[in-house]
Amino acid sequence: MFSFRQKIFISYLAVFLVFIVLMFPFVTSWVHRIIFQAMDDRTSEIIANIKEAPNNEALVRRLKDQKSLMFFRSSVISDERKVLYDSHTKRVLGPKFSQNYVVDHPEVLQAFQEGIGYHEDYSQLLNQKFSYFAKAFDFHGQTYVLRTAFPHQYVTEITHDFEMGFLGFATVILLMFSLMTWFVIHHLTKPIQQIINAVKPYQEGAQHVLPEIHLGNANASDDFSKLAFTLNSLSAKIQNHIDTITKERNEKESILESLVEGVIAVDGNMHITYSNHMVTKLINLPSNSLIGEDFSVLHQENCRNLLQRCQEEEKPLTDTLEAYLDGKKIYLDIVAAPQKNDAGAILVLQDKTAHYKLFEMRRDFIANASHELKTPITVIRGFAEALHDNPGLPRETQEEITSKIVRSCNRMTTLIKDLLTLADIENIPSSRLSECNLHDVSEHYAYMVREAYPDAQIFIEKRQENDVVLIADADLLELAIVNLMENAAKYSTRPAHIRLIIDETPEEAIVQVADKGIGIPAADQEHIFDRFYTVDKAHSKKMGGSGLGLSIVKTIVDKHFGTISLQSELGKGTTFTIRIPKQKKDMDNA
Repeated sequence: MFSFRQKIFISYLAVFLVFIVLMFPFVTSWVHRIIFQAMDDRTSEIIANIKEAPNNEALVRRLKDQKSLMFFRSSVISDERKVLYDSHTKRVLGPKFSQNYVVDHPEVLQAFQEGIGYHEDYSQLLNQKFSYFAKAFDFHGQTYVLRTAFPHQYVTEITHDFEMGFLGFATVILLMFSLMTWFVIHHLTKPIQQIINAVKPYQEGAQHVLPEIHLGNANASDDFSKLAFTLNSLSAKIQNHIDTITKERNEKESILESLVEGVIAVDGNMHITYSNHMVTKLINLPSNSLIGEDFSVLHQENCRNLLQRCQEEEKPLTDTLEAYLDGKKIYLDIVAAPQKNDAGAILVLQDKTAHYKLFEMRRDFIANASHELKTPITVIRGFAEALHDNPGLPRETQEEITSKIVRSCNRMTTLIKDLLTLADIENIPSSRLSECNLHDVSEHYAYMVREAYPDAQIFIEKRQENDVVLIADADLLELAIVNLMENAAKYSTRPAHIRLIIDETPEEAIVQVADKGIGIPAADQEHIFDRFYTVDKAHSKKMGGSGLGLSIVKTIVDKHFGTISLQSELGKGTTFTIRIPKQKKDMDNA
């Protein structure tokens, strides 16, 4: 850390250097402006000597006579933009030079339009870069342009010399004023440094009481002596307040840290003034101190808005927040209450996950089950009423009606079975995890599918010579893979062509189920794993599907901390890819 004197001195140097840096670009601009003005003056002087010529030939002769005022190169362009004379072109080109040559140089065009033109360009004729200056003048009622050229190298050298001179002069001035400033600052700030040295042990924690400040032989009427006396008198009062505040703060913190609710306080500028350890736990943040940080570091916009609103409306406000803790969704009830005298607000976070999760599960189950059971129950009731009201129906009609009732009952049975499976998956304990060899059980998967679809062509591809082993629930993994294979057979033209691919990486086991079936539309792929979602409801009902198969697969993969993805194209088939970590994890927290 720099001392007070050093900070003042460094600030002075910084301001001086910034001033030089800001002024430096103007040096180049000034040099260019001086050169531009010089070219303008000399061009105007030449124009004054040639504009009174009676005709073009006399104008050219007068221009040739102005050698003492000429630039490195000069030329005259008529109002038709034809070159009447050029000091170098005719000499270089010889007989090839013609006064009928029409020029379109930028500086010439600008001079015709604005009276003066300037441009920097490389001359292919003379093999070097020039600064071109063109100025229009009236010649017997017609507008002519005198174009002059100055080697750009000379401009660069002049600019460089001027810049170096400016930097040298500025450096000398900087050194002189730096030395003067250092001595002045050192003398004026010596008492301040003594005060700092006296208080520093307390600041660093070496002393627990503010020390008394002594300025040595300083005059008692000196302003710094008065300052030291004032600080000494205040230190005693401050120490008493510190002791009282520290005691009260420790008592309050002990109470707040013992709460199971998260408590966080902010001031009027939304800076955190207090937070207990439960806040960082519930919002899943590092346990570093949040005091002094802006509330935005929590990345909880809803909480921030609630805190601001409760201060504006001057009353407590409540809301519900959904968050994720260690990959697990939790629900928080949040209460924001304003503090008195616009001193900020307090936010309280209460974990209501168990309550909301139970309510959500109950709501989703009732809604989904009611929706899916409604159709088969309606069918059964309708056909049952038809049989009851028409006892004399032909036997064929009765058999058709009863078969539809049986199919509806089977659909309800499948739906209930799948719902119970989902409920069972949600409560799988870690004790069911065991070592599972995908190579050994792959033939078993194929056998199960062939039992339901005898004509299915199933190919097993093992991309690793070694066995692919992972820690998983073997029964659930079997259910997920068989479900995918049965879907592949169900939604393919007979005979179904199914490939089961087993692969691995050092971290993951990979299972792919690919078919050449009807495919899944791109618009439906995003929702294909949602519960009760079916692409073709009529086809799904015909096949006896409940709309829960892929949802069950997704839930099983999630419980194993894996991922599932798909690639599909209509009419060409679908490939599902499951990736599951080999390392064992705690399914109780999934």
